[in-house]
Amino acid sequence: MVTRLLLLVALPLGALAYGISHQIKQAGAAVTTTSKPKATTTTTSTTVPLVQNMVKPPLHDPALDRRMASFFTGLRDYNNAEADKAYLPMPYYVVLKQGGGNEADWNNRLITHYHQQLAELRARFRSVLPGAVYNGYSVKSATARTVRVGAEQNKAPYWQVYMTTMAFKDKNGQPHSFVINTMISFRGAWYVVHVIGYG
Repeated sequence: MVTRLLLLVALPLGALAYGISHQIKQAGAAVTTTSKPKATTTTTSTTVPLVQNMVKPPLHDPALDRRMASFFTGLRDYNNAEADKAYLPMPYYVVLKQGGGNEADWNNRLITHYHQQLAELRARFRSVLPGAVYNGYSVKSATARTVRVGAEQNKAPYWQVYMTTMAFKDKNGQPHSFVINTMISFRGAWYVVHVIGYG
């Protein structure tokens, strides 16, 4: 009789223990995940240095046409930022010129002098600039020459051209023109450096 009672008590306890153990195993299986390592990608950025070449710029090309049109628009509209699109950019000047402090020289002297020259042109044509229409430019190829290293405190050579003519018509259709004193080349393209004389 005692043996039967023990069996009756033991069987439910065993079943209970099995049930708890089985649930724990299932719960453990449910939370087990397999994680894969994430692929990592690296990007390498390379900066290509600016290097001058001695390709002679053409007398006309679409990029120069746009720069010269911007020059006149900026002149007429008193918008120096627009006219600056025709000017030799500062990074190009740094490549061409000898010595240190060329960035400061461009910012503090060259571009300031260029803006002063634009102001002189505006004063000269004050009565005919409002409503004026740009009428093109002419590069005088006969004046083009190469500037060797060291000739103008330059560490790289370039092409130089003088007396480029820019034409426009006033609002009454009357023609006018003026001369851009000097342009120089960088990588086969012309850029304005002196409008009136030298700076």
